[in-house]
Amino acid sequence: MHAHKDPFADGPLLLDRRDLVEYEHALKDALRRFLPFTSYSLFFPRQGEEEGVFEPEYRAADGELLLPLVLRGRLLAWFMARGVKLTAPKSSLRYLQALASSVLERLRLYKQGITDPLTGLANRQRFHQNLVLEIGRIKSCLMPASGQRLDADLPSFSGCLGLVLMDLDCFQRINENYGYATGDRMVAEVGAVLARVCPKHVVAARLQDDAFALLLPDATPRVCFQLAEVIREEVGKLSVTDDLSGDRLQVSASLGAINYPQGLSGAQLKRSDAEQARILLRKARKAVATAKDHGRDRVFAYADVLKAGGRVLETLPMNRLSTSLGRSVDAQEGQRFLVWSPKYQKTAEARLSEDDRLLGRYPTLYKGEVVLTVVQDEMSFAEVLHTSDPSWTVEAGDRLTLIQDSESFFENETAADGTTAQRDMLTGLYSYRDFLTFFARARLKPEHFCLALARIQDQPGDRSPNFQKHMDGLVRQTAELAAEILGGSPAGGRFGLGGLAYFLPDRDPAEVLAAMRTLCAQAAERLSLNLAVGTACHPYLNFSRADILDNARKALDHALLLPPPRAALFDSVSLNIAADKLYMDGDIFGAVDEFKRALLADENNITARNSLGICLAQLGRFDQARSHFEQVIARDKGDIMAHYNLGWACQRLGDTRKAREAYRRCLKLDPRHVFSLVRLGTLAERENKLAQAEKLYAQAAELPGGQELVLRHLARVCLARGERDHAREYLHLALNANHNDAQAMHLLARLYLESGEDPQIAEVLARQSAALTPDHEEYWRTLAQALLAQGKDEEAAKVETRLG
Repeated sequence: MHAHKDPFADGPLLLDRRDLVEYEHALKDALRRFLPFTSYSLFFPRQGEEEGVFEPEYRAADGELLLPLVLRGRLLAWFMARGVKLTAPKSSLRYLQALASSVLERLRLYKQGITDPLTGLANRQRFHQNLVLEIGRIKSCLMPASGQRLDADLPSFSGCLGLVLMDLDCFQRINENYGYATGDRMVAEVGAVLARVCPKHVVAARLQDDAFALLLPDATPRVCFQLAEVIREEVGKLSVTDDLSGDRLQVSASLGAINYPQGLSGAQLKRSDAEQARILLRKARKAVATAKDHGRDRVFAYADVLKAGGRVLETLPMNRLSTSLGRSVDAQEGQRFLVWSPKYQKTAEARLSEDDRLLGRYPTLYKGEVVLTVVQDEMSFAEVLHTSDPSWTVEAGDRLTLIQDSESFFENETAADGTTAQRDMLTGLYSYRDFLTFFARARLKPEHFCLALARIQDQPGDRSPNFQKHMDGLVRQTAELAAEILGGSPAGGRFGLGGLAYFLPDRDPAEVLAAMRTLCAQAAERLSLNLAVGTACHPYLNFSRADILDNARKALDHALLLPPPRAALFDSVSLNIAADKLYMDGDIFGAVDEFKRALLADENNITARNSLGICLAQLGRFDQARSHFEQVIARDKGDIMAHYNLGWACQRLGDTRKAREAYRRCLKLDPRHVFSLVRLGTLAERENKLAQAEKLYAQAAELPGGQELVLRHLARVCLARGERDHAREYLHLALNANHNDAQAMHLLARLYLESGEDPQIAEVLARQSAALTPDHEEYWRTLAQALLAQGKDEEAAKVETRLG
């Protein structure tokens, strides 16, 4: 989509050359309905040749029809159809041209239906359709790994995407003070910036009013942030002069970015594609709102909202406060935050003389530390754990920074008010603040201890003032049951509104796990409560005493995935689950460390070993990855995924014999394993065994999801045989299935160049393929050749300079 300087100047939106390239397959199919032909070519007129009277030409001897594609008196292209037989050429030529113009009119109406008329960008409906489609493609290729694709050459689709939302700051003031026509001019200018700045493969859209969106296929968080920063700077340079007052108007923008699938978690990833798209948009809007809350004219990533985007909304009695963090940004009870004041983030200046001065910024001054105790959908309530200075109180507007237990600046043995920890008279439990104070001291004494975190899953839907009273009652009943099962007077504390924490010194881990399973079962039977408990013990592996609280949280995440009774002891599986979460968040190095710990805890954890191999392969350590896949197979010869991963690692290492053996073992275990069929086809193709490759691709195409995977590969086979027309058909189908298939674009560009057809089309395709995968020098080389073929020597030289 491209922005027009004045979209209303020429009436409804017209088609341009890029549209014909994008809709070429649809154009060909529509023309074939009334004009049978065996092959075709598309040519663009030279600049200045678009106006005039154009007549179709039929060459009966050659069976060729040269059909001008004219829309509203303007020549867009020439369509050369071959293998045409006309029985009445004198009377049918004008009729055929009229039908061709009606096809173009339908394409124009389609474009108009998916385009925002003010900016020329995609409209809201089109953007949402594209987002849903991309999510579906990613879900279909989260094989054999999740988070990102393992085999970059196999699925045609990317394994991740970026979503950036942009909202203009204080834009309504322009509409109110200078009129909506001036506001529309500003919006159109912003649309032009997006069309100019965004790479060709990025879908830019205007959602509504002054809200815009960008869809970035195969984009990392860093790429999203960088593009968002470029756009923010370019929007800040815009200016529009009001016709009446002569005032020069400028505007700034706040942007929010999120990635898929990293931005979704848990049950959200099981929703439908359309529902996931809506969740993603809602989270991106939260990032935009956080950017505005932090002063506007900035970019905020959704992943950073919880880490550094929270603020204090209101201070409450008894050392409590409300915050802007809720479940919508994945906030959880028990998370701890440092509090600091933005008032003191100022520039420091010291003058040495009248002309010399030193500049700097004051360091962040932390007021204290708080913990979330009640988390709701859009906000939460917290309790002050520690303060740095009793006279410097927490205020509304103070900022929050997420911390880990080991990062606390305020570890001590007393409560925030300087007193020793006190138990609640109703439940006999410490508050979470006081429990942490107690735990920091108590964990230093025993040689062995366990920490258990329990969470009540059943919470009433009623959010009235009785809600907290009701939850207090459930916690009290659960605490009484826990005391009965654990025996004695276990040291316990509140863990959020519906949770409990227990410090259990000198207890055997197996006995504690058995007791927690009993607690879950008895809570369900006697109290009708759905309880989950995670337990961690010290010593375990190389974890320190301070790590046990975090380990208990991971064990609780593990427990939530279990069938009743939901009780888990922190172990290799818990580490595996934590590593999977890091992997989904894009932290491959962190995931590698966690998977290695999982194997240190249990070397027979084949899930962790397989996942570790996948991570190592993504880091380019194929030899190490192969070793792990072989160890998985040695323990479980029926693991299809390990066989496939082994085949791919061997293939990347150049050992095609072992790769072929691994893929064949996959097919022996599962004859419908479409990925192995495709990979065997590529091996045969590289050995020039074209008939064998075509047969394997055909087998894959008959399986669910296989047809879209093999279109580009079948095109390569046709090209190797010299069957250009068939190759063109397959490539168009590949691009119809995935409009961001860079390899298909490049092959089609090469086909246009090598066949001597229109180099302008080759240039358009080459630019798109190079923008999608800028690391492929071959794509840039094709672009340079397409430019040279058109006499654009200076542009070609710039491209060749990039190649070095």
